[in-house]
Amino acid sequence: MEVNTMKRIILIEKIIPAFIFFSLWLDGSILPLILFPILYVLLVEKKSLGWLGFSSIGLKNLFLFGLLIAFVLVVVYYPVFLMYLPHMLEGGAIDLYTIFLDVFHYPVYEEIAYRSFALSHFADLEKSPRSRQNLLVNLFQSVLFVSMHKHHFNAPLFLVPVFLLGLLNGVLFLKTRNVYGCIFSHSILNSSALLLRHALAVSW
Repeated sequence: MEVNTMKRIILIEKIIPAFIFFSLWLDGSILPLILFPILYVLLVEKKSLGWLGFSSIGLKNLFLFGLLIAFVLVVVYYPVFLMYLPHMLEGGAIDLYTIFLDVFHYPVYEEIAYRSFALSHFADLEKSPRSRQNLLVNLFQSVLFVSMHKHHFNAPLFLVPVFLLGLLNGVLFLKTRNVYGCIFSHSILNSSALLLRHALAVSW
């Protein structure tokens, strides 16, 4: 009986979530798809949104941490941007749809998928972010996060701030168990990249 119960727990809390995460990794372009892992946690695992890191506790500190992460990454991003400036300016005009994707869609989708859902299921949330298991899980989700940014493969140094975003937001989530700071830092970084691209396109 205990063996069957353990198998069921592993199936519900590890195996199926792994398939869900894999499906999110395969296609991050459909925003409603992010409802799938949220509904799975609520309806199948019978856990709350708070377990996924949706909590209003300590939002001020979370936003400060998110702002700090974004600032560090903008500093890393800027020289890389200048290095690939002609390539970046080929992207064309920045329209409202691009702003929606970069400032809202990608931060929400990717932070829920890679930090909230993945780390909640595969990291040990009772241990420090520096524990062996959490370091490996955080590193793994950061590498997968990089791998979905295929549009940067022809400008590979852009993958450095992308990797750091995944890694630092992973640490932030593991330390705070809150996804809002991660979404905020991601959105600020993407917004800064758009503003930088627009400013240099105008002056170029």
